[in-house]
Amino acid sequence: MRGELAVKRFISIIMAVMLTASVFSACGESSNGSRQESVTEAAAATDTALQPKVNTIFEESFQSHDFKGAGYLVYKGEEIYSGSTGKANKKEKIDNSADVVYHVASVTKQFTAAAVLKLCEEKKMSLDDTLSKYFPDYKSGADITIHELLSMQSGIPDFSRRYDKSGNEIQSDAQISIDGVAEDNSAQENRDAIKKWLFSQNLLFEQGERYSYSNANYFLLGEIIEQASKMTYFDYLQTSFFEPLGMTTAGFDENYDVSGAAVAKGYNDIGLVSELYGYPGVSFGSGDMMASPKDMYKWSVALHSGKVLGAEMLQKMTEKYVGCGDGTSYGYGLMISESPFGTVYMHSGAFPRFFSYVIYLPQKELFLSFMSNYASEAIFSVTNDVSTKILREIK
Repeated sequence: MRGELAVKRFISIIMAVMLTASVFSACGESSNGSRQESVTEAAAATDTALQPKVNTIFEESFQSHDFKGAGYLVYKGEEIYSGSTGKANKKEKIDNSADVVYHVASVTKQFTAAAVLKLCEEKKMSLDDTLSKYFPDYKSGADITIHELLSMQSGIPDFSRRYDKSGNEIQSDAQISIDGVAEDNSAQENRDAIKKWLFSQNLLFEQGERYSYSNANYFLLGEIIEQASKMTYFDYLQTSFFEPLGMTTAGFDENYDVSGAAVAKGYNDIGLVSELYGYPGVSFGSGDMMASPKDMYKWSVALHSGKVLGAEMLQKMTEKYVGCGDGTSYGYGLMISESPFGTVYMHSGAFPRFFSYVIYLPQKELFLSFMSNYASEAIFSVTNDVSTKILREIK
């Protein structure tokens, strides 16, 4: 979902920031009437001369760019920064925060990828399986493997992008018309219509030939997970990941029902993301997950420390399979890049009126997340502005 372009833009920002920084240290921000922040003891111990500068950086950037959302930073297991601005729910007067639940959109893909790999560990499927095993009527199914879906090399067109005659993308988030897909349909009706449409399309290029970001790959993986696990996609992720890891806010747009969870509402309807993604079932497997920034931290640490997958499958998930531009590569549900601080694993996502970023550097034990319920270009500006200035101030 617009996530690929957003990720590339963010990568250029974060890499430029990292190249200017020689040391990463703790920093935080105190709260005031328009923002809600918590500061840990680690942050409080920061050079007292730096603290006012950090506060000013956030205050001025949030205000000048009109950013609304939450930022969350954890370093070496310490919550260094947890800050926000704006309302998660205006009617109920709930503030944005790292405890609030947001649409994580395409960040969902790493959960789908991990579920596939876990099923491979359980010997219920294989990365070498072809799609014909799961969709026998698909005309191209015998030629495409699970690996090619995971690594965005299948050649299957996205159902919300336009392409030229050579199979090159010319428009993202196009509000294309798919027979049988409608906002008032049930999720299953839309899923069935999307599969019918996908299986009628020609491939953009020969499978394995090159990289092409397509939500259709992960939509189909969600369907395959259900066949291989004999469970719903939602139940498999809930029992395999959310419950064991204590991700108490995690769930899905289609059936989200977590007692006591504060859920953000989206407030910026300016067409940055196709409304098609918000139709029931359309984002299945590729972008329908919801969670708080704090739960995403639990996931990132568990995944990269080997608590989700065994060593072999974790290595497969984090391998660089294909270049996707701007010095980045695609693994399985992750974009991967190198920095002076080690390997950066990340993904962004875009859902109608929501943006999300999740970034993790295992070598530095550094987690960073931005989530916004007011989808605008402000999130790019704030990320660039705040990150650059703070890292340059740290000695």
